[in-house]
Amino acid sequence: MNNIDSTVNLLDRIEYWWEKSQKNSVESSVHERQKQSFEFFRQNGFPHKKIEDWKYTNVRKITKLPYAWPVKKEVELDQRNFEKFPLTHDVDAYKLVFVNGYLNDSLSVLPTGENAFTVTHLENVEAEGAYQENLASVVTNESGFTALNTAMHSGGVLIDIPKGVVVDKPVFVYYISVTDEDLYLIQPRNLIIVEDNSQVKLVEVFVGKGAHPSLTNIVSEIKVGSGAHVDYSKLQLEEGDRYHVGYTKVYQEKDSKVETHQISLNGAFVRNDLHFYQDGKNCNSILNGLFILNDHQFLDNHTRVDHAKSQCFSDELYKGILDDQSTGVFNGKVVVHQDAQKINSYQQNSNTLLNDGATINTKPELEIYADDVRCTHGATTGHLDAEAIFYLRSRGLSKHEAQHFLLKSYAYEVVEKMNVEGLIDPLKNLIDYKLRSID
Repeated sequence: MNNIDSTVNLLDRIEYWWEKSQKNSVESSVHERQKQSFEFFRQNGFPHKKIEDWKYTNVRKITKLPYAWPVKKEVELDQRNFEKFPLTHDVDAYKLVFVNGYLNDSLSVLPTGENAFTVTHLENVEAEGAYQENLASVVTNESGFTALNTAMHSGGVLIDIPKGVVVDKPVFVYYISVTDEDLYLIQPRNLIIVEDNSQVKLVEVFVGKGAHPSLTNIVSEIKVGSGAHVDYSKLQLEEGDRYHVGYTKVYQEKDSKVETHQISLNGAFVRNDLHFYQDGKNCNSILNGLFILNDHQFLDNHTRVDHAKSQCFSDELYKGILDDQSTGVFNGKVVVHQDAQKINSYQQNSNTLLNDGATINTKPELEIYADDVRCTHGATTGHLDAEAIFYLRSRGLSKHEAQHFLLKSYAYEVVEKMNVEGLIDPLKNLIDYKLRSID
């Protein structure tokens, strides 16, 4: 799909790719949804700053480049080169490895026996039945990016955890962008079904290499059945000119619990949307996040929790560290629907600016349409505590060492909430390395 003049803009390229994909398309309910989504994209394009949820996020920087469409198996990656990326070796886990948006079977490790779960390639014809039932069943056309992914995702998987299955190891999903030869628009789509009373730990790891930029536009739909437990981590470790737009929506049924951990340590431009919809009583949603920015990095974290049924709980903590000319955005919204009584919801965003050139825009929001609820939110932005630095220096630390100690302690609070034990120490090492680079 890459035979296009390099001067052609991205919107025209997308139109070309769409028309080309339609030549071999077969009419189905999935195809009809894709056509509707592409029509939404045609009419609305990419989001712009006049849209309230995107007013701090100028996407022109990442949508003006002449991306190519990656071809499956165009880039080969062996085990040795795979393990050069962080968090890829010495990991006791099941693994799914995507290279430029396509699943690499040779690098993937899946369970068998009583811990087995189903993994279906979305680009295969055999996926049609699961595809029809689940594609866009949780996620709607929230923005041009989401609609574009629904209309023409490059690949992805449907992961189905059967009823009552407790997956004995974490499931790591690696998204690797390789841009040695060209710059790519990469669009994986993932459908994750966790059936009643099942348990699984999912870890998404984003890494990349290459001289050219890449734009990853990923959408994940997660359905969590009654009594199921899901622990979901998203780790952004992409270095260089890597651009990322991600939308994850979690649909919860009664008595389910979902914990999320978003750690962003790299990426030139990152937009994370995380949306919970609690559609049953006694749902529990935990949202933890950490981002560390320097140079001219930009990151926008948007979260939303919809309490649609009574007797539910949510707790959110997002922390940021910003240096140089970096810019961060946090927008966290909690919506308590009418008749959703006895809701407990807590939200806190804390940010530390290391110099006057860094910027944070923070907006915690509550929309409450019920009366028997307990909801709080707050946001703080400041610098390192001068008294704490003085105290540590009085105990023999240099000013630099004191600052580094305080920043590590501040960041580690989020990491230590994670439930995949094998991740905590490696992530602390990566955080320590990042903080030393910006001290």
